[in-house]
Amino acid sequence: MNINRFKFWAVAALFAFSSPTFAEEARSAEEGKKLYEANNCGSCHALDKKLVGPALRGVHERRSEEWLVSWVRNNKKFRESGDPDANKLYQEYGGAAMNIFENLTPAQVLNIVEYIKTAPAPAAAGPKVAVDATADADKSDPSTKYILLILVAVFSIVLVVLARVKTTLRKIAAEKSPEDYPTVDANRKFYQRFLPKSLANMNPVVLSIFITLAIGLPAAWYGYKFSITEVGVQKGYAPKQPIAFSHKLHAGELNIDCKYCHSTVEESKSASIPALNTCMNCHKGVQLTDKYNGEISPEIKKIYAALDYDPEALPGKEFGSNPKPIRWVRIHNLPDHAYFNHSQHVVVGKLQCGSCHGPIEKMEVVQQWSTLQMGWCIDCHRNTGIDVANNNYYAALHTKAKKDVKDNENHSKYFGPDGNVKITPAMNGGIECAKCHY
Repeated sequence: MNINRFKFWAVAALFAFSSPTFAEEARSAEEGKKLYEANNCGSCHALDKKLVGPALRGVHERRSEEWLVSWVRNNKKFRESGDPDANKLYQEYGGAAMNIFENLTPAQVLNIVEYIKTAPAPAAAGPKVAVDATADADKSDPSTKYILLILVAVFSIVLVVLARVKTTLRKIAAEKSPEDYPTVDANRKFYQRFLPKSLANMNPVVLSIFITLAIGLPAAWYGYKFSITEVGVQKGYAPKQPIAFSHKLHAGELNIDCKYCHSTVEESKSASIPALNTCMNCHKGVQLTDKYNGEISPEIKKIYAALDYDPEALPGKEFGSNPKPIRWVRIHNLPDHAYFNHSQHVVVGKLQCGSCHGPIEKMEVVQQWSTLQMGWCIDCHRNTGIDVANNNYYAALHTKAKKDVKDNENHSKYFGPDGNVKITPAMNGGIECAKCHY
C-alpha cells in the first residue's frame, strides 16, 4: 500500500473517532447544573435576562450545538476563524470577550446546554421597591425615647403631689383625732424624721461628713472609671452600614488584599474609603444572580443605584447623569488632637492590618476591635519591636544599636532577651508628646 495513502486514511480515522459525536452522547441536566455553578457562569449570565452577557434560556434554539461548543470552549479562536455570528455577538456586547473554557469537553458543554433547556422558569417577582442608597444606616425613631422621658417626668410629678396630699390629709386627721395620729415633734430636724435613731442622734457635722463620704467616694470612683473607660471609647462599636459589605467574604473567603480597596494605606495618613468604582471593577460582572432567583443581589443593586448604573442598557450608555454618594458610617474615630499616620505604620513599621483592626477577615460586620486609647498606643510603642535589621529606613539606627550592644553587651539598652538588638518605638522617641499631639 502506498505510504501516503495509508497516512491519509489513518488521519481520517483518527479524526472520525476523536470528533465530538454530538447527536449520540447522552445529556445530563444534573451534571450540567454542577458545571454551570462550578464555572461561575451565573456571574455574567442569567437564564431569563441580559446581564454582562446575553440571556441563556433558548440558546439551543438560536445556535447549533457545534456552534455553542466552539464558542464556549474558545470564543477567541472561533472569532478569528471568521464566523460571522461569533463576531457579531462580540461586537454587540461592546467587545467584552467571554472567558475561555477549554477545560470543558464538548460533552460537558452540551450538558450545560441541557441544564439551560430544562431549568425551571423563575417565580413571578413581586413589586419592585425603590432602594434609597443614600439613606442613613440607622433610622430608628427617637420619638419613643422622648415619650418615655415625658411619662417618667409626669409620674414623678404625680408622686410628689400624692406625697404632699398624704401629708396634708395626715395633718387634718391628727387635728381631729390626736390620739390616733400623734403629731411629730416640731423640734426635730427634717432629716431626723427619716433616719434610724442611731444616725438621727449623731452630731450634725459628723453625720454630714459620714453621708458625704458614704455617697461621694463610690460616686467619685465610678465617675473616674467611667471617664477613662467609657467616654470617647468605642470598642465593639459595629454600626449598620447603608450597604452590607462582608469583610468575612471579601477579605476572608475570597482573600482579596486589603490594599486593593484601601488603596492609599501605604501612601497617606488615611486608609481611604473605597470609591464605588472600585466595587464595580468586580460587580459590573459579578451580580450573584444565582443566589437570588435570577435577580441581581439587593446589595449590589444599591451600588448600581448610587452610581445611576443600568446593567441592561446598551454598552457605553450604562451610567446615568445622577450619581449619589453612599453615606458610610465611620467606625474608627480618633480625637482631633491625636495624630495617626497609616503609611508610617504600614510601610515603615510593617504592621499588619489585624494588629489594630483585629481579625477583620472574620467579621461579617466590621467593629472597632481595639480601644484606640492613649494607653493602648503607648503599650504598643513600648512593647512592639521594630525590625530594624531588614528595614533600610532604620539602617543608621541599626548600626548604632549593634555597636552599643557589642560595647556594652547586656548592659546596653538595645540588648534584647535573645541577645540580639531590640529597638521599640518608645526607645526611638515614639512616646514623646509631640509625636502624636500637635
